[in-house]
Amino acid sequence: MKNYLIAVLIGLLAIGGVLVIKNKPKENKSTTQKTNQTSTASPSLQPTSTVNYTSIFQEGKNVCEIFKKEKIEEFLGKTFHSVKNGENKTSKYTEYYCEYYQEPPGFTYEGNVPIPSKRIPISFVKGDITGIRESYKLSGYSIKQNSEIPFPHQLVYNQKNQLQRLEIFLADDLDLIVNTFQSNLTSDEALNFVKKFALYVKDLSENKTSSQSQQPNPTTNSQTSGTVPLPQDEDVLRNFVNLIEEGKPDDAAKMMKISDQSPPQANSELQAWAVQFSNITSFKLLKMEKTNENQWTDIKHIYKVVLDVWMNPDSASAPIPYYGWENGENTRFITLEKVGNLWKIAEIATGP
Repeated sequence: MKNYLIAVLIGLLAIGGVLVIKNKPKENKSTTQKTNQTSTASPSLQPTSTVNYTSIFQEGKNVCEIFKKEKIEEFLGKTFHSVKNGENKTSKYTEYYCEYYQEPPGFTYEGNVPIPSKRIPISFVKGDITGIRESYKLSGYSIKQNSEIPFPHQLVYNQKNQLQRLEIFLADDLDLIVNTFQSNLTSDEALNFVKKFALYVKDLSENKTSSQSQQPNPTTNSQTSGTVPLPQDEDVLRNFVNLIEEGKPDDAAKMMKISDQSPPQANSELQAWAVQFSNITSFKLLKMEKTNENQWTDIKHIYKVVLDVWMNPDSASAPIPYYGWENGENTRFITLEKVGNLWKIAEIATGP
């Protein structure tokens, strides 16, 4: 009898063990498999490593030296004609950039219309850059993320779902931006390129700072407050220039302050601005500085800007030839005024 009970007990234990094994929860593969798909999730601004990217940036301001032409060609699978280093300073931030030209610098022509050379600008932007990260909203663009890019970042797409640029958030006051909209790359080629570039930046940074132990803290005011700040005055100006450079005159016109808000007059005024902007074939911001600060108010700011402008030759027959612009450097005084909570461009003048 004793042996029988022992045998029964052993049998029950064995059956119980089988039941436990059979009822073990299955691993949720969807949570363990890594995805490389591009998503539309909001970009995280949390640091991904202990690398001090600000320190790396301070090592040199020559972007063409940091990211050498030959290395970029390796990722792209194509050669560049030349590179050009440059700098753009505003009162809020400084941009150090390198333009990698796929064609000889200058212009080609389709009929009488000059077309700027294809190129890929790569830039570090340092300073108060919160507004830059939000500037895509002014163009009606959207942002996505890709899990193969090992940084907090956002991929900016236009309304046609074409990749415009990669913005890597290195620190709260430092972005690394790769613009592809001025290149001859397809959207898929551009995405493949920026993914390879981002991996290279990570390896390069970690190799250069292997002895450093400082931890960056890339957080923003918008993260701590839970709200997204509206683009500030300089960000509005920068985006305005970019829209014209990108060949989006209608979007640029929407950033102008309209004197008469009634539909017929407003539409006519917007159309007039759009026609003018459509005749600008190249529009680059060279310098921006505050001016006439004694006239500033909470709702009115004035900036002196230097722009590199190239016009469509056909605009010589406009009511004002070339709409008052000259090919090359142009100095303008731009007045911004607040309409509600948004800054609008109220005036573009040749003098203060």
